[in-house]
Amino acid sequence: MQENNLICREQHGFTPGRSCVTQLLDTLDCWTEILDNGGSIDAIYMDFRKAYDSVPHRRLLHKVRAHGIQGSVLDWIDAFLSERKQRVYINGSQSQEGQVTSGIPQGSVLGPILFVIYINDLPNEVESEVRIFADDTKLFTQSNEQRDREILQADFDRLHQWSVAWLLNFHPEKCCTLKLGKPASDQTYFMADKNSTSGKHPLKTSKAGKDLGVVVDSQLNFKDHISQATTKANRILGVIRRSFDHLTDHTFVQLYKALVRPILEYGHSVWQPVLEILQQDIKDVQRRATKLIGHLKDKPYPERLSILKLPSLEHRRLRGDMIDLFKYVTGIYDASRPIFELAPNSNTRGHSKK
Repeated sequence: MQENNLICREQHGFTPGRSCVTQLLDTLDCWTEILDNGGSIDAIYMDFRKAYDSVPHRRLLHKVRAHGIQGSVLDWIDAFLSERKQRVYINGSQSQEGQVTSGIPQGSVLGPILFVIYINDLPNEVESEVRIFADDTKLFTQSNEQRDREILQADFDRLHQWSVAWLLNFHPEKCCTLKLGKPASDQTYFMADKNSTSGKHPLKTSKAGKDLGVVVDSQLNFKDHISQATTKANRILGVIRRSFDHLTDHTFVQLYKALVRPILEYGHSVWQPVLEILQQDIKDVQRRATKLIGHLKDKPYPERLSILKLPSLEHRRLRGDMIDLFKYVTGIYDASRPIFELAPNSNTRGHSKK
């Protein structure tokens, strides 16, 4: 499907060369371009209610067929979805079998691909920008003018109608808006809600919220993300300290690499701190962690890192950024939009990527 460009460019989930990080970097590149030009942004984050469990099999097969999948492959997918049954066991008692007519079989290789196919036409409904990772969807636009905000509301209305038509309903309490730039708009966005007396449900506006595991704030300084990451990492270090009377170098390094460092590094290409104080907050976690080993406690921090063969977090972030850059430039990452421009190469030696 990817070879034939059947997967929409806005989808970054379950597709080779795309990931949470590529989706976030793509979004951030778009946002910073608007903000650097003095614009403001309104974004609507959407949450599907029980997304994977709600997909009706007949409608899913209709969309699979619409993507040109036919013959034995279509029959195979039909057989994969059809004649599924379930029952509930509680304390030795069991319910009667029930026919399963909706839901993506989870834990399978095929399941995520089928879900991507099911929502693949969603971006076609709107004028505004859309970014998707699996079922995590956000809709945004430059919001300098009232007309821009009206278009965003109309687009959200169309997506809500799409969700109702395809039985993949939004969760009104979990959908929210994020506003970036100055002056931020005072627009309130609404979702149609038949259970409300007014017929519509106002979306709450958040100053910060998790976007694919990274806390994005209205200032894009990622202070909240770094605060949450360091707090969580320190909490796990506290558990390690209380759980072990004595830590060998090897045991500490294994625990630290598996449980603590990934928290401090996830998505670093997105939130790489500019402010020195935020860099120090992250550095302090590793600095304190290496003091958990008794015989290293009184040694200088650089020496502790050398003994444990741990590079600094700054070095690892720089190395990670260079790897990501290489993957973008060489096409390993499948970018939705060009993030980098290569300068013309006037050197007759070497290659164009130098």
